[in-house]
Amino acid sequence: MDPFEYFVVLQSLILGLGIAQLLTGAADVISNVKNTKLGVAHTLFVLVVFLMHLQEWWYSYQYIFEIKEWTSPLILFLLVYPILLFLLARMLFPTGLRSHENDLEKYYYDQWKPLFVVMFLIVLMSLLQNVFISGYDWTIQIPQYAMMIVLFGFIGLNVKGKLAHNILQALIFLAWLLAAVLDPLVIK
Repeated sequence: MDPFEYFVVLQSLILGLGIAQLLTGAADVISNVKNTKLGVAHTLFVLVVFLMHLQEWWYSYQYIFEIKEWTSPLILFLLVYPILLFLLARMLFPTGLRSHENDLEKYYYDQWKPLFVVMFLIVLMSLLQNVFISGYDWTIQIPQYAMMIVLFGFIGLNVKGKLAHNILQALIFLAWLLAAVLDPLVIK
């Protein structure tokens, strides 16, 4: 096994755990759909986090071309992003003491600040990995800067309005779809 394969196995396990959390939450909703209250913002956020997991899995293949020397600090740095994704996936559905809850809209509005903090950290890690690993210039990280400003703004201004959250999550979801269509990653 070469160093890339060794890394990607661990990364894939972490991403797989995150996807399992999302699919388990979705299965719980589907199996109890009559007693579950869904919300637009929460549902769109779940879809975006799922897409983020798939994108990270897909993009990580590029590291075979981008990284020549694998070190422990580098691997730890690269694992922060999937670990944060897993945490976000785990936090998106009520678990533990809150596992009996089935109003996902209320749950989202109770938990949106911690969710946004983790999302902010994910976007920050994306920016740092793009610059330090993939060699992208700081100046072309405009989507990441914009996302961090919006998330920071929502948290700092304590934006609680459902319409604002629905619009934000819809725009984020549409941006992900647009990015997937306009700029597909081609594996070399």
